[in-house]
Amino acid sequence: MNNLSEANRIIDLLESKNYFAICPCCNETIPLKKAGLFYLKHFTDKGEELYNDYMAQLKEREKELKEREKSISIRSERGAKAVNIGFILERIAPSMKDFKFEHNDCRSIFDPIDYIIFEGLNKYGIVNKIIFSDIKTGKAILTKKQKEIRELVLRKKVAWDTYDMEEK
Repeated sequence: MNNLSEANRIIDLLESKNYFAICPCCNETIPLKKAGLFYLKHFTDKGEELYNDYMAQLKEREKELKEREKSISIRSERGAKAVNIGFILERIAPSMKDFKFEHNDCRSIFDPIDYIIFEGLNKYGIVNKIIFSDIKTGKAILTKKQKEIRELVLRKKVAWDTYDMEEK
């Protein structure tokens, strides 16, 4: 006897008697003759309909996920390009004609801020102001560290220190 006929015989036996099952979700008692028992993919008509609906929903969900994945990939690529362009622009900004500071007064740090500008150094040989500057492109905003640095500068919490190698 093959597996299908054996399975059908067991299903017939369970459905013909007064057997019940308890639903693990809601604890309701279900008569097995109304449960739509099946073996592998040999569904009842109602079971096949439910299975096909479920498979259609899965295919639709898979399609949506692939579209979202593609969208995320595109956004990620655009974001990476924007960041790379930002890195390039912050490095060349002092050489651009509309940059408001003398490019020879700029000293690059790039992390956590882009430049310290010694205003007047190149033109007059005398520094009349020190400016902390960060270059932003697009919708970029100051990082938490940069905001903290800005607050320290605004509160005049800036100091000078000389490290003497001979004393060490």
